[in-house]
Amino acid sequence: MRRLWWLLLLSACGERVVVPTGSAELALPEAVRFSPTAVSFSRRERVVLTNRARASMTVTLATSPPFAIETTELLVPGGADVELSITFSPVVAGAVEGALLVDEVAIPLEGAGVAVPGCAAAGVCETVRFDPDTLACVREPKADGTACEDLLQCIEGGSCRAGACLGRAARCDDDNACSADACAVGLGCQHAPVECAAPTNPCLAPRCDPRLGCTTSPVQDGTACGAVSCELANVCLAGVCRAVVPPEGFTCAPASACRGEGQCRNRTCVTPAERELAPRWTYTSNDGDFRFEGVTDAQGNWYWVECGAGATPNGHRCSAVSRTADGLERFRTAVFGPGVLRGTTRHTQLLAGGRYVFVTNEGTLAAIDASTGALLWQRSLTALPSTTYRGIQELAEDGRGQLWVVLRSEQNRQWRDALVLLDTATGAVRSETTWAQLRGLVLDDLGRAYTLRDERLAPTNPTLPYWLTRLEADGGVGLTVQLPTGQLPVMVVGDRLVLQDDSVRSTATLAELEGPFPPEWSGWQWPGVAASPTSRARMTETTLDLAPSLSLQVTTNGRRSTALVVNAQRGSDLHLTASGDVLFITGNEVGRSGATTETRARLVHPRGVELMSCPLVDEVIWAGGSEQLGPLQLGPDTGFNGRWLAVSALPVDCPVCDHADVWAPPRLAFYDLGTPAPGLPSTGWVAPRGTPAGSQRPR
Repeated sequence: MRRLWWLLLLSACGERVVVPTGSAELALPEAVRFSPTAVSFSRRERVVLTNRARASMTVTLATSPPFAIETTELLVPGGADVELSITFSPVVAGAVEGALLVDEVAIPLEGAGVAVPGCAAAGVCETVRFDPDTLACVREPKADGTACEDLLQCIEGGSCRAGACLGRAARCDDDNACSADACAVGLGCQHAPVECAAPTNPCLAPRCDPRLGCTTSPVQDGTACGAVSCELANVCLAGVCRAVVPPEGFTCAPASACRGEGQCRNRTCVTPAERELAPRWTYTSNDGDFRFEGVTDAQGNWYWVECGAGATPNGHRCSAVSRTADGLERFRTAVFGPGVLRGTTRHTQLLAGGRYVFVTNEGTLAAIDASTGALLWQRSLTALPSTTYRGIQELAEDGRGQLWVVLRSEQNRQWRDALVLLDTATGAVRSETTWAQLRGLVLDDLGRAYTLRDERLAPTNPTLPYWLTRLEADGGVGLTVQLPTGQLPVMVVGDRLVLQDDSVRSTATLAELEGPFPPEWSGWQWPGVAASPTSRARMTETTLDLAPSLSLQVTTNGRRSTALVVNAQRGSDLHLTASGDVLFITGNEVGRSGATTETRARLVHPRGVELMSCPLVDEVIWAGGSEQLGPLQLGPDTGFNGRWLAVSALPVDCPVCDHADVWAPPRLAFYDLGTPAPGLPSTGWVAPRGTPAGSQRPR
């Protein structure tokens, strides 16, 4: 080492280390430590060099990025102090170490880069900037009197006062009679499309004229408006329903996925032979815990969950799976969690904000990027401070970045539920409330939830009432009415809430607008579909000639009618097509095994015309082990994406499957309904969970 006949003092920070240098001593700090510094910004630390010898000395300096100094040589006069500035400029977040070399002595340099936070957008009467000194976003009000317009707060032509924009109420009229215009605080001008009521004349269709508002126009000439046969056809002509004698070759039956159109020949409707509709592709899972709820996106991709039976070192494994409409696998993402799912497996999957959200195991939720399959977040709800956890019962999304989760709990030996609100983007818990048992959670397009609070499970007082409750967007109680029976809410369409018994209540007051269905109708467990606030369809059970049958019941403007009666014992969920037709599947069973002897996909016009009735077949194994086509064994779940019909298929009863130790793998069958596809509507309650994506709210 060079002989230094002076004493070098660096007064940056930390204790000093005494280094002997010949007849003098060099005093150095242990390290120079920088305060946390924002990436792409810089901080400086001042170091003082003191030469206590009489003679001037020149020292050599060196360092390396992200640390920097102004010079590589420094003259320190005898008996003088000289300042040295060291700059720290991180380029990535995280801890950084370096060294300052003074001659041959290394002084450790320590710093940490900090990512610059995203500062929220400034209000119209404020400015926002990032302060690298405090590492925080700084907001400052604009000068009073600055002109402003804050359409999100419904203010226009205003001026700033103390950081707030004050002015007149915004006018949202877009000069279009087909939109209901209003300004919603926080959202700005809203232009909701006007729903025109369907006219009583079946030959007139509702339409909205931007200048005149709601009006009507004739439907296409030849549209059926009643019974159609080759002897007499009730069809629309120039907007009027007329009974006419159809000509030879008249189309008396529409084409479907399994039959060509029928034509009149010698006063008889001649139709091509019906053909069986086999699946275009199928999928068989290797996991016994297979959860398919018909979740599909706007592109027609399918989503489901498969979970393994045994535990792994990382916990129980579940896989989020997505395939294209025609069966190509898009991704398969593994998610691990504790335990097994003890609650229901229905109503625990949905698409929200480009994320596929689903229950994995026990009380764990996960969110997958619906485009890439990347795991975005995973959240366990078992650690919440609620009552003893029993399982996730319901999952819904309000369209405003918030998930609604109902947890089944237990308190003082009584069943209780916990309502938990989560952030859709991060899975963070926003709030948690313990209630009496909550049943039938549905949401409206304002982000409010409707549910039945059931106090009757308390063993000490079984006469406690049912409460129909509207919960506001923050989970707080907005309105409550007492019900005589436990009728669950099943759908919200527009400003109308439909209950399990088909009664309708106002979402504003919860007052009854329509009474329940007649006594001769038996309630069906599925909520049905709704093309508009004034038109909906649902399934009911009836008895025809002492045999069980299903009836498709249609309600239009409060008037109920039976569109179709089918001799069938089993039915699927209902789905709505772009033309307003109702799609569903029926099946008949026989024997102790419950095997389906006939399965049909049916498409029905709301006015009662059956447009399609196609027998669905699938590969089955019959006695003797031979594989051949047989009736599709209808499972509990279906899905529809505008062209493809998906069905969860049950294993057929056979000698092999009767053995308890032989496992029959879960199976999905996908049927192509043909081109042109029925399509999906842009509005309305189009599936049992609201949207094709599985959300509770209508779209």
